[in-house]
Amino acid sequence: MAQRKGKRITRRRALKAGAQGLALTSAIGIAPKYLISPARATGLASGMTGGPTGFDGAERFQYNEGMSEGRAVEAAKKLKADGKAGKITFLLTQGAVGQFEQPFPDGAPTVRSVWEAETGIPVEIIPAGEVEIIPKVMQDITTGSGTYDIFTGPWNAVGDKVDANGIVNLDEFVAKHRPDWGDSERGTPTPEMENLLYKYNGSYYTISIDGDFQTWVYRKDLFEDSDNIKQFEDTYGWTLGHPRTWKEVDQIAEFFHGKGVPQCNLIGPFWGLAIFYARFAGQDNPNFYYFDEEGNPNLDTDLGIKALEEHVNLKNYSARDALSWSWAEAYGAMGQAEGLMMSTYTNLRKFNDRYNADGTPATPATGKLGSFLPPGNTFGDDLIRRSCLYYNINAEISAQSEHAEAAYLFMQWASSTRTFSWMSGNPGGYFDPFQKANFAEPLVQQTYHADHCAIIEETIARSAPTINFAGQGAFDTKLDEQIQAALVGDKTPAEAMKKAAKDWRRIIKKRGETRMIDNMNKSRANWPAIIDKA
Repeated sequence: MAQRKGKRITRRRALKAGAQGLALTSAIGIAPKYLISPARATGLASGMTGGPTGFDGAERFQYNEGMSEGRAVEAAKKLKADGKAGKITFLLTQGAVGQFEQPFPDGAPTVRSVWEAETGIPVEIIPAGEVEIIPKVMQDITTGSGTYDIFTGPWNAVGDKVDANGIVNLDEFVAKHRPDWGDSERGTPTPEMENLLYKYNGSYYTISIDGDFQTWVYRKDLFEDSDNIKQFEDTYGWTLGHPRTWKEVDQIAEFFHGKGVPQCNLIGPFWGLAIFYARFAGQDNPNFYYFDEEGNPNLDTDLGIKALEEHVNLKNYSARDALSWSWAEAYGAMGQAEGLMMSTYTNLRKFNDRYNADGTPATPATGKLGSFLPPGNTFGDDLIRRSCLYYNINAEISAQSEHAEAAYLFMQWASSTRTFSWMSGNPGGYFDPFQKANFAEPLVQQTYHADHCAIIEETIARSAPTINFAGQGAFDTKLDEQIQAALVGDKTPAEAMKKAAKDWRRIIKKRGETRMIDNMNKSRANWPAIIDKA
């Protein structure tokens, strides 16, 4: 009965959304009105000078001149008065446009309208798809066209932009305006995470506006079914539940694939790199790094080949057309209650595990999804659980911007812990929570589910970075080509890893071995240190 009431998210609809981006998030990005009190005009709380109004709880997102958002607004107003600020052009991944343009919750203004009303500085949002946005940014930098003031794109592409002199070093602006990104009470979970998300080679260049720490979601209704529990234990000798190791993940995937329910971890081009990097990172204690300390790729080592062998094995338990899936098709399968589990972007439950305004399930998966910590491998008494940060949207200020400081101030305002908590709770887009203040915010917990928020926080602590220095695009592309060759059977995992390692060595040599090795070793400081007990 619940499934007949739910809004069907078909693979066809999800595929269309993958091409159109915002279509999916607009269609399913509906505020959970049943959880939100009726709107009322509130005005600014005592002592506050800015922020949203018009709904219960608005005061939690308000600020004054002593807070990060307030400092940004006051500085922007001064720039405007001095004639040093004009319209800001904002190249934005289209799936997040709704979080700037769609009011949330009922009675609220939009994020963009609050900024414009308080500063008088207009923002023109120019949407682009997740994959196409990368070449758009590099084209703007290399041609010197200066079309945009603010770029968005993958967090770890910052090195290539710095090398191309395409973005602004933000150290001066950060020192002057003091954002709260690293605030011990409200900001990133650790100082190391602030360095990872906002800095490159020790300087501020990039601004995190997302939380794409790959988090596991599963069909708890299937895991909790008594018949499944008995059959699974009879087959594998342990009680079906949250898997601790990759071996247990694979056994669960094998069991349910035999029942016609595929696992939905992405294995296709580009999107499949995330699950491979997560499995790779957990192959050694405390981490299996992509390069050794002399700069040699670890891809063609025994552990690197083992990681790809295990990754290729995922195809045996996936949907028939999984190699062509992006996140949109996988979300469609999970939302339709046709998939088993996946490590994915944290908003899967935000979109697929929700209710309509009248209290009916919005999708067939509503109420059937749960979350668990990333799996890993055991080393004696140690359990090395690892996930990874993949794609995560960051913003940078174009070196060609005529209003670089104003553009920076807009991004400081939008990414500070009050505004971003309000924005990340908005179901109109896919920018996800990652700051301490976000997870404590009731609107975020309503949208993402409190139990899921707790798992996200713990997953962040166990997440390795993907490659995050100059050459990242080339490294990822060459590795992805070989992974796909192994998946379709053109090469064995050993052959694929040998070729990928050879390609990586060429990239290192071309870019300068001394500098590249230095970057590789510096990046180790941002890897997780947490060790669980087996």
